[in-house]
Amino acid sequence: MARIRKTLKKRKNIASKADVLLLCLGEKKNWSGENASRSTLALPPIQEELVVELKKLGKPVVLILSNGRPIELNRLEPISDAILTMWQPGTPGGKPLAGVLSGRVNPSGKLSMTFPYATGQIPIYYNHRESARPHQGKYQDIQATPIYDFAYGLSYTTFQYGDLKASSISLKRDEKLMIEIPVTNTGDRDGAETVHWFIQDPVSTISRPVKELKYFEKKQLKKGETKIYRFEVNPERDLSFVDGDGKRFLETGDYNIIVKNKKIKIEIVD
Repeated sequence: MARIRKTLKKRKNIASKADVLLLCLGEKKNWSGENASRSTLALPPIQEELVVELKKLGKPVVLILSNGRPIELNRLEPISDAILTMWQPGTPGGKPLAGVLSGRVNPSGKLSMTFPYATGQIPIYYNHRESARPHQGKYQDIQATPIYDFAYGLSYTTFQYGDLKASSISLKRDEKLMIEIPVTNTGDRDGAETVHWFIQDPVSTISRPVKELKYFEKKQLKKGETKIYRFEVNPERDLSFVDGDGKRFLETGDYNIIVKNKKIKIEIVD
């Protein structure tokens, strides 16, 4: 313990001379993969303590994570000025990392996995089934939602989403429709944005996920530029589901197309 305290003090003395603290933390390479389960998603206590101690210096803290799985960040997120996860890129990862940290590269990545607020929330994922009692199942001591959702990601610029528009709101199962949404780069830098298209069947004869990712598209937008993202809906392909016998079926009724907090309702008719 005395050795650890001495190491922390040394790191703190070095960090006091910096303007910005870049803390590269995370997991060892053999902590991920087959037969590499962990009882907690939290970083080792010594790593968390290092962040807490260095934050006391009053310097901006940028947390850089090298990890092979989602990490529990509920104690570190409030004291970090920025968080960048680079997963486990190997030796070539240094160059793109430097590009993002220096501002030469504008990041546009989105999370492919949900980051739980706490390990005890597992399993937690975006396409879970709807509960028969949605008012129940809450935690007594933590929030029920993840700290970072699937498809979450920030950029050095900002994007504004317009309204969803559909070529039709009623169609037969053998017809197709086009749905569009305008996206504007409202920041002062060029950047790329990925639009994720989800579908939702609010009423079904069998339990379906609360939402399902069906399509995604990335476009490069110059500052101030607006581009239209399009999703062609094929009901048999995009709205159908597989029952307990492995057979695909498509029911008539209402379906929702969701992009971020935007939603449009379409109807499948006989």
